[in-house]
Amino acid sequence: MLKIKIIKKISIVLLCVLIVEILRIFPNDNVNQTYVSVNKGVIYLLDNQDYLARLEITYDAKTDEEMIREIIDILTINKNSTKIRVGFHPIIPENTKLLNVSLRDDNVVLNFSKNFLDIAEAYEEKLIQAIVFSVTSIEKINSVTIKVEDVLLQKLPHSLKKIPEMIDRSIKINKVFDITNLDSIISTTVFYPAKSDDYMYYIPVTKYMNSNKEKIEIIINELESSNTYNSNIVNYMDAQTKLINYELLDKSMLLNFNEAIFSDITSKNIIEEVVYAINLSVSESYDNIDTVMYLVNDDLLMTHFLLLG
Repeated sequence: MLKIKIIKKISIVLLCVLIVEILRIFPNDNVNQTYVSVNKGVIYLLDNQDYLARLEITYDAKTDEEMIREIIDILTINKNSTKIRVGFHPIIPENTKLLNVSLRDDNVVLNFSKNFLDIAEAYEEKLIQAIVFSVTSIEKINSVTIKVEDVLLQKLPHSLKKIPEMIDRSIKINKVFDITNLDSIISTTVFYPAKSDDYMYYIPVTKYMNSNKEKIEIIINELESSNTYNSNIVNYMDAQTKLINYELLDKSMLLNFNEAIFSDITSKNIIEEVVYAINLSVSESYDNIDTVMYLVNDDLLMTHFLLLG
C-alpha cells in the first residue's frame, strides 16, 4: 500500500536529481563560473570522554595518498595539528611515523614505525577503529592493512586479539555489549548527536544486544530514548515520535513517521540533527541502502542520498 502510494513521488524526486546532474555536468557556457577545489572529509578523534567522535574536516591534501598522510598526522599525538578542535584528542602514539603508503584497488597499506605499538591496552582497539573509520571515509577506500616496520600486524599488542589482514568497518566502533544469552544477537551502529561547547558532532556506538527487531527499529528507539553513553549526547528527537511503518525498496528505505518527528508542526520541518543521525546510522548498519525517504503520515517529505561517513 505504502509503496504504491508514493511510487509516483519517488519518480519525480529521481527526475529532479537527474536534471540537477545534467546541469552540473553540462553547465551553461555563457555564464562565468569559478570553482574552488575543497576536500571536505571526516575524521574520528577521541572526545573528552574517550569515545571516538565523527568530526567533519577540511583537508589541505589534494590526492588520496596526501589525504591519508594528513589523516594519520592529525591522528598522531603531539603533531600539533591546527585542525584538532578543543575537546578532542589524537590517538596514535607519540613519535609514530608513517613510513609508507600503498594503494591497492580499494585497500590501503599503512606501514608504521615501531612506536605504533606503544599504545596503552585500554586504547588498542580504538586505535585501529580510529584509523580504519577515518581512512575508509575517503571515497573508494574500503579497507586498511596495517604493518609495523614492514611486518603485517596480525594481533593487537596487549590483548593479542587477532585482526584481519584487510580491516574494514565491520570491526565496528565504540562497542557496547548488552547481551544476556547467545540467542538472536544483533549489532547496530547508532550515530548520536553530541555537542562540545557549540560544536556539533556525532558519536557512533555499536550496540550488541539480544533482539529480533529490525535494525531501523533499534536505531529509532535509541535516538528517541535517553542514554548514558556520553553526557555530551543531545536528544533532539521528541519522545512522542513513532515510526509508523517502514519499507525496503531496492536500495532505498522508506520511513513513515507520525507528526511528532517535526521540530515545528507549523513549518513541518524535521530537525537537521535528527535526519543526519538517522542517515548516518542507516548507512553504517545497512550495506545495501543508499537513499532514505522520509514520510509523515504517508506523505513524502524529503529524500536523502546517503554518504559514507
